[in-house]
Amino acid sequence: MYIKPDCITCILNQTLKVSKLLELDDPMSKRLLDSTAKILMESSMEMTPPQIAQATYAKIAEITGVPDPISKSKAQATQMALAIDTSFVQSLHDAVKLALIGNVIDFGAQAQLDLNQTIKTHFHRAFGVDDFKLFEAELTQAKTLVYIGDNVGEHIFDKLLIEMITQAYDITVYYFTRGRPIINDVTLKEAQPLSRSATLIDTGVPTPGFDLSYANNTSKALFEQSDIVLAKGMGNYESLYDVTHRPLYYLFIVKCSVVAEAIGHEVGELIFSRH
Repeated sequence: MYIKPDCITCILNQTLKVSKLLELDDPMSKRLLDSTAKILMESSMEMTPPQIAQATYAKIAEITGVPDPISKSKAQATQMALAIDTSFVQSLHDAVKLALIGNVIDFGAQAQLDLNQTIKTHFHRAFGVDDFKLFEAELTQAKTLVYIGDNVGEHIFDKLLIEMITQAYDITVYYFTRGRPIINDVTLKEAQPLSRSATLIDTGVPTPGFDLSYANNTSKALFEQSDIVLAKGMGNYESLYDVTHRPLYYLFIVKCSVVAEAIGHEVGELIFSRH
């Protein structure tokens, strides 16, 4: 999914948010914004938002000397997710919905949604697209599932969903992480709590979305050969939609106007779609 003009302002706004998170002074903040503007000016409109984000965050890390500039936000998101009482999750469908609602934890999103409030307003709301029955049917036959992670914090709810899947079905789950820190995406470091319920795979991907052109051989092979692939979050949707020919499930909450227009659903809607 290629960038739109709205993505340009979104990426600039992300840079400003990083500056504030790191409590940078005005001259350094302007330096970061200038570097992002330069990258945007030199980028093609035939690039995905995650590809451009990778370049901008790499430059931010270089200029500031901070290799993981969103680490503070990631730690806060994890604690926020761990504080949620998940006893209301009674079924696999419930676990899918909570994992999806957890996708509101997104430092890079155009619209920032509150986790607790979104659980209250969305847990009993119908999905905009709900292919759960297809997913459930495939699970009865599948032996392997690739779960492509997204953001730190929501990975706590991914863990709950994976545990419910492996308890109900004879299936091996591979949990994909990013290859290095990028925005607030989950890396091997943050994914360790999932190691008892899934095989963790460092994909080598440096973009905030599973970009096949960056993926290492192990993750490419698992992606192509696994019985089921579940791609979590908008970044994975932006990176994979119209790129891969294999069927996979997209699980995300619509958080920006560009994706809303592309899929024909409103910001805030819950999407569980097989393509």
